[in-house]
Amino acid sequence: MNIVIDTNIIVRTLVKPKTEKDAEQRQIAFNLFQKFDKIIIPTHVFCELAWLLKGFEFKKPQIYGAFQAILESDKFVCREEEIEAGMLMLEKDGDFADGVNEYTGRMIAHGDSLFVSFDKLAVQLLNERGIPALIPRL
Repeated sequence: MNIVIDTNIIVRTLVKPKTEKDAEQRQIAFNLFQKFDKIIIPTHVFCELAWLLKGFEFKKPQIYGAFQAILESDKFVCREEEIEAGMLMLEKDGDFADGVNEYTGRMIAHGDSLFVSFDKLAVQLLNERGIPALIPRL
């Protein structure tokens, strides 16, 4: 059987427990990973996870490494192309969600799209990769 997990399940496995309840939930999460054949992780969970881990003072290379380990595991199932798009942004010190948003938007538009954001770094990093992006102006 497969399960779909929420962000808090992964957080418990990555963040050092502070309380007894955290430690218990961490063990439960690890047990889930052992018990079920496939662990489905929706892309939105990765976006939430990237944001939450920053709050736990994870550096972007640590977040990148955690995501890479998930992608390399046969146990976890996700939309790898979407996750890789986010990781390309993380790799350049950008925001994971911006990479995912641009990629998924382009897929919905069947490639004919322009990413628009007030985030200067996101626009710059996408343009450097040859992806059309701009900051809107009046």
